[in-house]
Amino acid sequence: MARPTRTVVDDPLSSPGQAGLRRTRKLAEVYAWLSAVAFTLQLFFVGTGPARFALALLVPLVLASWWLSPTRDSWLIAMVECVVAHGAAFVLPTPQPVIAFLFAVTLRRALRGDNEPFPVRAVPALLGYLSGCAVWIAVTPAAVTGPLVMAILMPLVGLGVGAMALHETTRSARLVEDAHRTVETVVRASPVGLVLVDADGAPRLHNDRARELLAWAAARPGRVPCPHGPDITACVRGCRSAQEAVEVRVTRPDGSTGVLAVHAVPVEHVSEQHTVITAVDVSKRRELEDELRTRAERDELTGLAGRTHFLHLVDDALLAGEDVGLLVIDLDGFKEVNDAEGHEAGDWYLVSAAERISRAVGPVATAARLGGDEFAVLAPGHDVRESARLATRILSELARPLTGLGHETVIRASVGIAVSAPGIGTADLLRDADTAMYVAKREGGGRIRLFRPEMGEQVLARQRDKADLRTAVSDGQLVLHYQPIVDLATSAAAGAEALVRWQRPGHGLLGPGEFIGLAEETGLIVPLGNKVLAGACEQAMRWLQQGRSLGVTVNVSTRQLSAPAFLPSLDRVLKTTGLPPERLTIEVTESVWADGAAMRGLMEVRETGVRVALDDFGTGYSSLSYLQRYPFDVVKIDRSFTGALSDTGRTAGVVRCIIDLAEVLGAHTVAEGIETQAQADWLRNAGCAYAQGYLFGRPDLAENWDTQPSVP
Repeated sequence: MARPTRTVVDDPLSSPGQAGLRRTRKLAEVYAWLSAVAFTLQLFFVGTGPARFALALLVPLVLASWWLSPTRDSWLIAMVECVVAHGAAFVLPTPQPVIAFLFAVTLRRALRGDNEPFPVRAVPALLGYLSGCAVWIAVTPAAVTGPLVMAILMPLVGLGVGAMALHETTRSARLVEDAHRTVETVVRASPVGLVLVDADGAPRLHNDRARELLAWAAARPGRVPCPHGPDITACVRGCRSAQEAVEVRVTRPDGSTGVLAVHAVPVEHVSEQHTVITAVDVSKRRELEDELRTRAERDELTGLAGRTHFLHLVDDALLAGEDVGLLVIDLDGFKEVNDAEGHEAGDWYLVSAAERISRAVGPVATAARLGGDEFAVLAPGHDVRESARLATRILSELARPLTGLGHETVIRASVGIAVSAPGIGTADLLRDADTAMYVAKREGGGRIRLFRPEMGEQVLARQRDKADLRTAVSDGQLVLHYQPIVDLATSAAAGAEALVRWQRPGHGLLGPGEFIGLAEETGLIVPLGNKVLAGACEQAMRWLQQGRSLGVTVNVSTRQLSAPAFLPSLDRVLKTTGLPPERLTIEVTESVWADGAAMRGLMEVRETGVRVALDDFGTGYSSLSYLQRYPFDVVKIDRSFTGALSDTGRTAGVVRCIIDLAEVLGAHTVAEGIETQAQADWLRNAGCAYAQGYLFGRPDLAENWDTQPSVP
């Protein structure tokens, strides 16, 4: 038959020693009351003289204090005991009743075990007895003999020694009792579940918290489980003596589940057959850890695998030894969407792309977001052909019309593919796929490229170009050349267009066509453009101070215009150099119409008095509605038209239309690429105001640019 269990909140004096102390206290209390009552009766009926009645009335005062304050003592009662003991030595025929009374009150006081030193309040009664005996001997004619003295003193000595020993024993027991109660309070209030089990795994002691955590019925405590079974003490995998806690999932009465950290320790000082088990609720911590793990494994915005988790998956796939296809996907034009539509629209664009990529790869591959607008797909078991088919499916899915931005658009992307080879690692495979993607993007985007070894050299060269260009911008390797813009009516230079060159060490002088695209790609176009703008304005101001009334034209990229800092930067340059705003012309291409932020910036520039020129008119996004809505000061006729003036009458008609249109809109025309006098004459006769080209001068350094002052 199983022994009953109990909680640790049972009576703390339930041990044999504590129970014996309680019985001794009760017996001492009974003895003290009987002795005091008997002493009172002896004073009444055996004592002599009228003083016996007063003394007999004082003893009930002592008894009343015992009754009213059984756990407290006072000096008043101690002095009353002194008076009674002193007087009783005179009124009673023998000292034995007094000694019995003294023994009763002293024993009771000793068993209480007060913190105050026991002898302090026991002394008055003893002194009263001794002083009474001394006076009685002095006034009594009886001879003082050794037996008489021994009869008086020895009982008192024995009483004192025994009472002191009893007091210390009682006090020690009380300390143990207080400690037991303190432990009981701590255990009861502990948030940790505590269970003591025997060798059979049956609970013998437990607190309420343990019963709550382990979901035990109030009257039927069960076993303490472990991850490997229903009883931690019977676990064959060592949970009973494990150094660390083990985690156990439990089901609560309401059907919810929780996680407990359970630790079992054998109790060697009590019994080799017993085990103390602690249980702590770690459900919240486990939920937080699971949430953090999910965040680490999943991209928060798209729900796809995150970069770190994805790379672990690639590691595992490569270790499996089969072919591994890795695709890196970069969205084309995402920055423009994000800048033009706002970050919320950009996030929606990314989520839409993630959903389509995930739908395209299905269950055969794993899609991830590596960061920004860059995604990746892990395709275990895919060779080159299968990986290419997967990439094609992804681009087709992305290209389906998207209407969530308020207008229909498509998601274009560049895809790079790398397939594993013997000995290749995750970092190398990812680098190869990224290289192929970079090549696809550099070739115009919206296409798929498979990694080839020579691509690595191309990318390395491109990276060197980027680093050198960054150095060029900061170290002054960029130089400005100027090409004259001539007034066709007077053949005088009316201005100059600033054209940037890169004096690259080891490569000579490079034209803008060799590095402007790289500057756009890296974002260096903004600091580069700022340097060109400042240098051109300084040169125009020098010409003005020299008496040359020449304006300067500076090409500005769409990315520069869309930057919020462009207008303050322009204003700072004009104030620093002192150049009048009307002497500066900002030249842009028709692509500016596709960027709302850049177009707004351009109109703000025009409001400052700076002139605005539209370059390469007729070759890009030409629209009469744009020309009417956004006025320009100058319209530049592209060299593709002027170079073909003598080829067909149709080209001449188009050029004439452009000149007439600009005049209607209130803009001047500048014809580019003029190389022959016949072209210049035709344009002058057609009404074109200005021209530039090799006929009038090649771009050159300002100090080598020989021109006459223009006519104001």
